[in-house]
Amino acid sequence: MSTPIALPLCDPQTSPSDIVDDVDRWIGSPPLAELVERFSGKIDYSGTTEATLDQLLAFSADHWDFRGGRERDQARRVEFDEPTAAAILDAVAALGLRRDTWPRFTRYDHLVVLGGLIGGCLARTRYAAELIRRGIDVAEINAIGGFRIMGEAERVRAEELGAPDCRFELDGLVAALRIVFDSGPLTTVDSGGSPDVDPPRAWSIAEQGVTFEGTDRLLRATAGPSSQPERRRADTGDSMRFWAEKAAKVRPGDRVLVVTSPRFVPFQHCDAVRILGLGYGCAIDTVGMRTEWLPDSLGMTEPAPDQYLQELRSTFFSMRRLVDAARQRR
Repeated sequence: MSTPIALPLCDPQTSPSDIVDDVDRWIGSPPLAELVERFSGKIDYSGTTEATLDQLLAFSADHWDFRGGRERDQARRVEFDEPTAAAILDAVAALGLRRDTWPRFTRYDHLVVLGGLIGGCLARTRYAAELIRRGIDVAEINAIGGFRIMGEAERVRAEELGAPDCRFELDGLVAALRIVFDSGPLTTVDSGGSPDVDPPRAWSIAEQGVTFEGTDRLLRATAGPSSQPERRRADTGDSMRFWAEKAAKVRPGDRVLVVTSPRFVPFQHCDAVRILGLGYGCAIDTVGMRTEWLPDSLGMTEPAPDQYLQELRSTFFSMRRLVDAARQRR
């Protein structure tokens, strides 16, 4: 098993140069170099951090892009021989896509559950509740995403999981909060646009108070608009930025705990560092849920090697944007 490689650290005292150095260590690590070589590539480290990431983006476009602009559940599937599959799994474990993580602190100002397909929404929300049961103190539990339209298969799956009548990702997030925390209906406190007419431009903030584990807490579901509505739906970065500015109104020094699936930890952590750390001065901690704490009914099986490779490509994109943002703040 390869030695774990740390992701960029982000505390209020972390400098932009520190973040770039952490990215350098990650992209320069032996597990990544050896994985690229297994696919007949070679990383040239003689240039800048940006140049190395551009190489990795070009390489992964040729070898590891199975989505081709489609949603994750519509990506083409690729199988590898046993030695290659084992090498992929070992590398991604070292790189932070396939290992157990635990929060660095016991208290946070904001807990953020990131959206996704309905099964993931429910699983991450259940994991967030389990963290609280095991001693993590948070005053508010946020679920953030967008008005991504659910496909027919996802709507059927939502009904199977006890969340009927879901049309958008936001519906799944609201349902997950209600189911997991046994709350009443969330009340829309602010909204804009029309998800039925123009989903990329629509946004919404819904809230509900709840008593959980003997403490009064706030549940909040936020759907942010796309920063490029003519081209695409809202992505993770759009949702985070909107949530920070419009919904939570985060402050410098706030501690933010991001909860997601293990394979998404590196790229979503880098997005959070860029937007919430560099942008708002927050301390960022990102953890991947432990599937052994979740009910089997959620069907949280381990991703296949090709799915891990796709999220390595996502990480290269996020790190490239993070380095650009850090350079601008030096």
